[in-house]
Amino acid sequence: MSNWRWWLLFLCLIGGAIAAPVWQPVMIYPLSFPKDRPDGPAKINPFENFTHLGTDFGLMGPGEARFESKGGPVKIRPDGEWTGIWHSLAGLAMDANRTMDPTDLTGLLGEDRLRVPARAVIFEASGKGDVRIELADVSRRPIWETKLRLVPGQQPRHRFEIQPAELGQLKFLNIIFEPGCSVEISSVGFEAQRPDIEPEEWIFQVSLGKLRRCHDAVSGLTRDRAHVPPGVFDSVASSGMHALASAAAASEGLLDREKVAAEIRRTTAVIASLPRAAGFLPHFTVRREDGSASIHPGTEFSTVDSAIALQSIRLAAVILSLPDVSAEIEKIIAGMDFDFLTSPEGFISHGIAEDGKTPLIGRWKDWGGESALVLAMETMVPNRLPQGRMDPGPRVYRGVGFIIEIQSLLYPDFDRPDPDLLAGTVWPNARRELLSRQAVYVSEQWPGSPAANAGIFGLSAGEAGMPGAGYSANGVDMPGVRWLHPHAMVMGLAQSGGQVFSDGIRRLEQAGVLFPQGLPENIEISVDLHNPMQGSLNASFEAIASYHGWRRAKGGPDVIDQACLADPLMRKGASRFYR
Repeated sequence: MSNWRWWLLFLCLIGGAIAAPVWQPVMIYPLSFPKDRPDGPAKINPFENFTHLGTDFGLMGPGEARFESKGGPVKIRPDGEWTGIWHSLAGLAMDANRTMDPTDLTGLLGEDRLRVPARAVIFEASGKGDVRIELADVSRRPIWETKLRLVPGQQPRHRFEIQPAELGQLKFLNIIFEPGCSVEISSVGFEAQRPDIEPEEWIFQVSLGKLRRCHDAVSGLTRDRAHVPPGVFDSVASSGMHALASAAAASEGLLDREKVAAEIRRTTAVIASLPRAAGFLPHFTVRREDGSASIHPGTEFSTVDSAIALQSIRLAAVILSLPDVSAEIEKIIAGMDFDFLTSPEGFISHGIAEDGKTPLIGRWKDWGGESALVLAMETMVPNRLPQGRMDPGPRVYRGVGFIIEIQSLLYPDFDRPDPDLLAGTVWPNARRELLSRQAVYVSEQWPGSPAANAGIFGLSAGEAGMPGAGYSANGVDMPGVRWLHPHAMVMGLAQSGGQVFSDGIRRLEQAGVLFPQGLPENIEISVDLHNPMQGSLNASFEAIASYHGWRRAKGGPDVIDQACLADPLMRKGASRFYR
């Protein structure tokens, strides 16, 4: 077990789950630093190399050749001029409008009792020589700095207390290595103070913060990944779910209601302006030279992403009483041509190719939540008899976790203990059965592994491993999967709420993978490795599912469920499955 993980375990043991010190890495170097290439030094690839904050980093000074990276701790050789490494603390370095407020590392900046202030800078390194650590503002002017003389044989963890209220807005954390020093660095980050709240509220707050870091309020759209610039690869589905999660938070007093309402109106206006094919929205968008958004090259107009985005925004509008938004969503749905995408057998296509004319071959035939959301939206189209269908359940593709839970992010109807009208499936039974298979998978496939011992599970869709490994959809029907997706654990446990949900969140905390800025993308069964990417889709799943889990643990009210049960359009969608 690495030194930083021993320290995390120590904090959990001395502090417990409530009001404890918590670790927020800025960067754990073996996970994100580029490895040296055979033909030369390491080269930073922004697609694969990013911080734990969803930000960028880079080298500085004339001695950059001193860095050596073989995949473990990063080494700085003694020969050469001074060098260093900078880390943006909020957004990309070039984005001067985004800064970190050290009085709340979640970024939500709510009332004092809920904030997560940074109490210390933690630097894990060993070696010999002089090092300087700085916290700097957007102009790169140091606001706080400390000097450290490393001595061989000393313990590698170095802690420097800070006073967050005195620092103001931060932009960079810099580490400078003086000439002649020989250093091996493992991690740098903050020790913060976790608020005295229950685990189910904690997971909602950190998941919401993670999702909101992916959102760009100016464009109104949500980036697919926090560490890419806005407008490069934005997600329509995530934009809708961001609106819903933020509306729920505003209704609970965690966010400013008027600010969130303005964000939702902006998102709705942008989505309404997007190009459509047969009425359906793009899956991903890119910003054109004139500033408008258009379909991203190589992607499609998607039925399921349209369903997720539009139904999420509709619920957000009901929660915050935004009739103009509700009307716009109803108008967009009314313009959808499901006949164009429905086969004679009644199966709806996944969407339309980038050309806006060619239906995709794939169809929503498999039983599960994605198909259910598309069929619910089809039912909302006025003056049309729904024709769509899906195969009977109760098994989802590969046993992928999110597929059996995504419909319940938006519809409480799928908690009902009676068979649905379309497939004749008792959804809660099927969901509990898959949750049980998910929970035992790790101990059966990897008995005695740290993940099994910690009670961590979750097979779902997302990054297949470390940055650069690519996207994959893995479930319990596939043997030998080593990489777990914690969003599936959160989604599955949230259906029960109560002690089951609370205990699951505590296990993630005790394993040291629930950071103030959210869960990692995935976790390897050793629990020593994880992908620090902050992706908006899984952040959306975590935020909305944890909201339900939090409210169920407290006995309600759940404003998302209430909105769905009160809204005529959502009731129309639910009528495809339940009377």
